[in-house]
Amino acid sequence: MASGIWNATAGAVAQSQVVDTVANNLANADTLGFKKDSVSFREYLALEEREPTGADIPRGPVKDKHFYPLDGRDQSFVVVDGTYSNFRPGPLKVTNAMLDVAIEGPGFFEVSTPSGIRYTRQGSFKLATDGRLVTSDGFPVLASQPGGLAAELPNTAQPVANLQLGQGGLETQGGVSTEAGIAARFINLKDAAGKLSFSPGGDIYSGGELLAKVSVAEFADPRKLRKVGGALFESGDPANLKAAEGSAIRQGMLEGSNVNPVEEMTSLIRANRLFEQDLKAMKTYGELMQREANDIGKL
Repeated sequence: MASGIWNATAGAVAQSQVVDTVANNLANADTLGFKKDSVSFREYLALEEREPTGADIPRGPVKDKHFYPLDGRDQSFVVVDGTYSNFRPGPLKVTNAMLDVAIEGPGFFEVSTPSGIRYTRQGSFKLATDGRLVTSDGFPVLASQPGGLAAELPNTAQPVANLQLGQGGLETQGGVSTEAGIAARFINLKDAAGKLSFSPGGDIYSGGELLAKVSVAEFADPRKLRKVGGALFESGDPANLKAAEGSAIRQGMLEGSNVNPVEEMTSLIRANRLFEQDLKAMKTYGELMQREANDIGKL
């Protein structure tokens, strides 16, 4: 009798996490560059999870289930296996703003944060007071090469994490740039003389003069990226980084969220109904256990 209430409880806990995830997606339906999250489940079977002992002798204190074995059926329920991000491209919105850029393709902008290098699809850039190109959150946008001049070094399509350079303070250890190397890649547009323009390859021009090249990174398996903010991602595997060959930058446009509000509202209603059904099942099992304790014992 008691086993069923735990199945219902596990289902309610799982559905509550779905409700939280979908609600977060809906809250970020208008967040630029946001990627929706989904929850995955798996079935937990105590019989499969338990390590074989090679004997039926119980290890530890003897319990009632040792006299009435259920072969793990008393501990079979659903658990949340994790959440994952959907990297489907969002719609491109035309803004005609000089510093608004979007990526067409699977690439990500490389930005510097207090926690290290992060990746984002949010291209609403600004100019800081010192002339640096920064995101709307104030994080410096990184160039593909030290000093921001892509023409100074060969093979500019190669990710900077794979380079071993000694100029501009850039040094790499184990494929990760040092702090001096990251600072050398800040894009400073303080001396830009005219209107800024972005080429599809990421080159920034002012009056026909090449000033910098925005670093765009692609990943062999985007599923390995870990979301660390509304539109920021962290890559824990340097080998997953690859050259940006299938991405193009579009100036005067921004990528919106890939959240479909109608689809998310449908998922929210379904998760709420399943959550309510699990609560009703828990209440029913509670009433049955109460009758078992109070009524059956009188017979």
